[in-house]
Amino acid sequence: MNSTMGFMDIIIMISGAYLIYVSVQMKRTGEISSSAIIGKGYDVKKAKDPKGFIDYMYMKSVIMGVLVILSGVLDYMNEMYWDLPYFGIIMCVVFLAIIVVYCKISMNAQKKYLSPK
Repeated sequence: MNSTMGFMDIIIMISGAYLIYVSVQMKRTGEISSSAIIGKGYDVKKAKDPKGFIDYMYMKSVIMGVLVILSGVLDYMNEMYWDLPYFGIIMCVVFLAIIVVYCKISMNAQKKYLSPK
């Protein structure tokens, strides 16, 4: 196993767990965490509908976090035990596709709910 790849898989899993944590905190407190969920161009204080954004993005962010964790776990398991050829490349392509879809959803939600009043 390449220790660098194993370390990256662990970082990926932690990132997914952090996204879930931020999503749950956002839903629980009703405040948008600008550090993880929204882009730098949006001011939460001037948002049109922060509650709508939270309601719209909550489950999508939790699912994204779970998918990120799952991709890290699967790649780690392949590195440690399975050693399936081309599995890492396939996981990278799937992971990239998941990120692109989530970013598109997030950008649309930011435009719809967080644009200035």
